[in-house]
Amino acid sequence: MATRHRQDPAGSVRDPRVAIAELAVPEGFKAELIDGEIILSPSPPRLHARLIRAIEAQLLAGHDGWECSLEQTIEHPKFPDLPQPDLALVPFSDDAAEDGTWWPAEEVLLAVEVLSHSNSTNDTVAKPRLYARFGIPLYLIVDPFGGQCTLYAKPREGQYEDKIAFPFGAPVALPAPVAVELDTTRFRTFVPRA
Repeated sequence: MATRHRQDPAGSVRDPRVAIAELAVPEGFKAELIDGEIILSPSPPRLHARLIRAIEAQLLAGHDGWECSLEQTIEHPKFPDLPQPDLALVPFSDDAAEDGTWWPAEEVLLAVEVLSHSNSTNDTVAKPRLYARFGIPLYLIVDPFGGQCTLYAKPREGQYEDKIAFPFGAPVALPAPVAVELDTTRFRTFVPRA
């Protein structure tokens, strides 16, 4: 289950980016700063990782100029939020000067989140607004509980203008700047708990 810690309203933490950088994150967890809250999320189950790997393989097939950043922090100079999408598609760069930095939001072509029990509201409510605010062209939510993908496109004034759902098994046509069709025929859903 995700744990939330709201920034001290008295202002004792002046820069939330410093707070998250200094945070002792337990092994097996990740920490994100979303809408002024530090959110700790546990390591996801195997199906989550398999879905991300399947998407990564399809995105990178035949695209030498791209790379997939997995659970790495994205930053925007105008906003304090520091999300870590499950996958971010970015132009490939091997510049040593960038090794100690986070990913700039303006370089992210696509952000992908796979829903989990611990933070599905964060991924379905807060992150569409956040990624649109960051100007990320495409945001894809993969829902292994409901068996569908939801694509958000055309960010404008902090919201995505388009939202399209695709059931698992149907192709997911990612428009420009990605222009890749994802094959979801092998995407699985979680087995319902007894």
